[in-house]
Amino acid sequence: MENITILYYTANTELFEDKIIEDLKKKARDIPIISVSRKPIDLGKNICIGEKPICYSNLWKQILIGLKEAKTEYCLSAESDCLYPPEYFTFIPPINNAVYRYKNIWVYWENRNKFWKKPRMEGAQICGRKYWIERLEFMLDSHKGWQPMENPNQLVRKIFETEGGSWSGNPVITFKTKNGIGNKTSLDRSISPVTELSYWGQADLIHKKYLL
Repeated sequence: MENITILYYTANTELFEDKIIEDLKKKARDIPIISVSRKPIDLGKNICIGEKPICYSNLWKQILIGLKEAKTEYCLSAESDCLYPPEYFTFIPPINNAVYRYKNIWVYWENRNKFWKKPRMEGAQICGRKYWIERLEFMLDSHKGWQPMENPNQLVRKIFETEGGSWSGNPVITFKTKNGIGNKTSLDRSISPVTELSYWGQADLIHKKYLL
């Protein structure tokens, strides 16, 4: 995995982030980590941007900063409200000019004790570093400074021109709490919510372990 850097980005708003970081350090093994945060954190090489406004356009700018700091051919995303299984860190894409997305993603809403299937998310993907930089610079070209971008959701699907494929394994869990950027997210409504996931176990136990 010497060709990959884990890119961790955070607004430092989740109360359980220390537990996420602890879990990520164990799973990452020897893969280098670059973290880009609003407050200093102890994770890999940390770049602290200061307490800028919390919004999607600044999240993308944090990603861009981390990508430019990395030196490897590929970067693998990791977010401060996500748990990743070991196999998330074992995939190497066959080409570097496309995005590859992890397919087994589930959402846990605080206090609902269930998981909902999510089709995709930015925090569970790997991409060629130079290609990722190119696409983000193209998208953010006309937006200067740290003030929130107007209508950022219109640009989300325009970031990548090429979908390279996907990989999968045990579930990635993304948490939805009142402290995130937003409480809305895309779901796969064709799949019923579940109370237990392979590798992780029951929803109520996940809640107790990470959110309490």
